[in-house]
Amino acid sequence: MWCKSQALPQPQLQTIMEQAKKYPELTWTQNEYHQLRLALSALEAIRDRESKRHQMDEHLDPRMADVLDEVIGMLSDELDYDPTPSEPGEPPMTMDEMHTAAWKEHQAMHR
Repeated sequence: MWCKSQALPQPQLQTIMEQAKKYPELTWTQNEYHQLRLALSALEAIRDRESKRHQMDEHLDPRMADVLDEVIGMLSDELDYDPTPSEPGEPPMTMDEMHTAAWKEHQAMHR
């Protein structure tokens, strides 16, 4: 629990408040997935800018552009991952079914 004795000294508090006004995006902790999405949008913006340039004016060499495309694809696949199975399959066994089958197998082995 916070108490008055833990308060920051006034000059330090003013510095922190000035920084908070200057950089509002840094005043709270953001989820790491949000940070990855920001990085993904920055990489996509780089790719878009690079694709609009003439071949002789490009900043990235073709190898780096390929790596950039690969990283963007991998990152977007991971961020948009859906763990739901795409095809309906056989439902998994319940614990009761597993124990019943194991018990029957155990009984059959000892006969």
